[in-house]
Amino acid sequence: MSLLNSNKKAQVRNFMVPIIVLFTSGFLLIVGYLIISNMQVAMSGTDIWTDQLQTTSDNFLWGLQVGDLIMVIVMMCLIIGIGITSYRVATAPVFFIITLIMSAFYGFVAYYFNYIFQAFASEAVFSTVILYFPRTLLICTNLHWVMLINIIVGSLTFFGKKERGQFV
Repeated sequence: MSLLNSNKKAQVRNFMVPIIVLFTSGFLLIVGYLIISNMQVAMSGTDIWTDQLQTTSDNFLWGLQVGDLIMVIVMMCLIIGIGITSYRVATAPVFFIITLIMSAFYGFVAYYFNYIFQAFASEAVFSTVILYFPRTLLICTNLHWVMLINIIVGSLTFFGKKERGQFV
């Protein structure tokens, strides 16, 4: 079963996928950086920690910091993807009213993910790590606004398509 189906019932999945991807990516970036940086601090005093391991660890941490910039690109690609999949849904444009009615539910779910991420990022353990991920924090603490953008883009492209006899 395809995750991004081309029917009107799949719009819920199409709107939820970007929120879940952004939440999971932000969570994994921050936790990964915390684990690698703590491992680097703990292992630096041992005999097995060589200069090559230090260089590799520093490069991996730098790669995770670049992931902060990639989060913005991923968010933009997911919003564009919402527009494309909404345009390709094979149903009458009048069904965008269902999307508008369900948008309150979509917003609530996005706000719930937003709340979970805020509770996660406010822990004292992450206070030193979250400074390296300002864009990720901005995106993941405002997932409800990302969902609003998804709904607007999805509704505009869903309503804006021309009927070509594909709804019969």
